Amino acid sequence: MTDQHPPRIVVIGGGYAGSHAAVAARRAGGAVTVVDQDGLHGFLPRLAGVAAGRLRAGDARTPLGELLGVEVHQGSAERLDVDRRRVELAGGAVVPYDGLVVTVGSRTARSPVPGADEHAWSLHTPDDALALRVALRETSHLVVVGGGATGVQLAAEVAAAHPTMTVRLVEAGSRLLPAEPRMLGTSMRRLLDDAGVQVHLDVHASAIDADGVDLADGQRLDGLVVWAGGWEADASALLPRAEFRDGRVVVARDLTVTTYDRVLAAGDIAAHRDVLGRPLAMSAQIAVQAGAAAGASAVALARGERPTWARLFELGRVVDLGDRGVGRVGPVPLGWGPTARLVPLMHLAIDLRHLAQLGGPLTALAHAPGRGGHLDVGGHREPLRAVG
Repeated sequence: MTDQHPPRIVVIGGGYAGSHAAVAARRAGGAVTVVDQDGLHGFLPRLAGVAAGRLRAGDARTPLGELLGVEVHQGSAERLDVDRRRVELAGGAVVPYDGLVVTVGSRTARSPVPGADEHAWSLHTPDDALALRVALRETSHLVVVGGGATGVQLAAEVAAAHPTMTVRLVEAGSRLLPAEPRMLGTSMRRLLDDAGVQVHLDVHASAIDADGVDLADGQRLDGLVVWAGGWEADASALLPRAEFRDGRVVVARDLTVTTYDRVLAAGDIAAHRDVLGRPLAMSAQIAVQAGAAAGASAVALARGERPTWARLFELGRVVDLGDRGVGRVGPVPLGWGPTARLVPLMHLAIDLRHLAQLGGPLTALAHAPGRGGHLDVGGHREPLRAVG
């Protein structure tokens, strides 16, 4: 590439990894195009608060072009033509590239529980949050299946925003937040008890229908059901020659997909490892780090230069319940005593840092929680950032 013709970098997906990949590639001198199905960036850690009604509807998402300052092509990527280096979109459009970053993210894990796919709600996209926000107005009972971060956040937020609603949380394991240290699960149970959430541990859902959940121990829990059983990734249709691990693309230390030329993957779709080679879970913090590294490396590859290794670190975890929460900074737990009140402040700081990294303090201010216009959501006039 010459100075007159900067490398064309295409990023597929506008989530946390994709947005940081786009900005990093632009700052490295690339001409960046983001291909995204709806052209919007979803603020996933805010979705429980939006669904419950504590946060504004407009806090769920914002236009990618406004957030990133790059070209955005709204559409669905269907195929890569690696010989001619172009992305083929649904409808026949094509987007050429000199370097490509795939950040198509994850989706709600398919449930093995009979009736779940037909009758249970999910919470993984801004549209999920807005639809659930409307549905919660029509019910007095909520059953959340899954005691991970999404499940406990939603249960606590709904209990706080709808004090007359009966909120139940079902977890098949013996404790909440099973992927975290036991102390965090214990602290979370105490906070949910204080919030009035009825927690059912050591029991799994055996069937879900339009009116509620049957549990394996014979109990029946009526109400609107949300499936919060985790996420799964699958990019096999887009990258059929790639190697996969549990649905995630295996990438080299520099985030290249080794079976493709000038193609990198980052975020939930990629099987990332930390600096010691240990597998990393899907999370926004890893997506941010990996996306930034992949965007810069895509420009380097397009220029015929060697990309650098991505140095990824898992720094901790924050589970914000609105006014309190649990978490850890490295091995140091939060959520006991007064530290529970620090977690929402930490979560806000992380949210604003994400925005500031994309566009500086003014971007953080413009897209901070509480900034938005209005739109009808389920027949109600509610704050919602304009989307076009």
